[in-house]
Amino acid sequence: MLLTKADKWLIAALLAASAGGIGLNLALLSPAGAQEAQIYRDGTLVQTIKLRAGYREELRLGGTERYNLVVADDGRVRIAAADCPDQLCVRTGWVSAAPQQIVCLPYRVVIKVVSTAPPDVDDITK
Repeated sequence: MLLTKADKWLIAALLAASAGGIGLNLALLSPAGAQEAQIYRDGTLVQTIKLRAGYREELRLGGTERYNLVVADDGRVRIAAADCPDQLCVRTGWVSAAPQQIVCLPYRVVIKVVSTAPPDVDDITK
């Protein structure tokens, strides 16, 4: 079966309309909630940091010994340095999307990335 010139134009128009619809959905209709990093120590919320592009903040938890250095930079967060023995929290690296988290068990520090966007229908389960 051979495609005519009109068939080719119709296929091209349908592909362009599909791509445009997907782009419109991603750009305009998706809820763009702000991301935040909630920092807990011993189960108590210590600080909330907004994760946004072009913003940098550092927070040192603890003293000269038993410390965690939390760095938020350009929409992501990590524990940059710690003096805990295993360094798992440092090796976790950057997190930037909900519900990712970083945990330092020796010093009982948890960093949770949360979103203020309303949950999607598929995210609600009971």
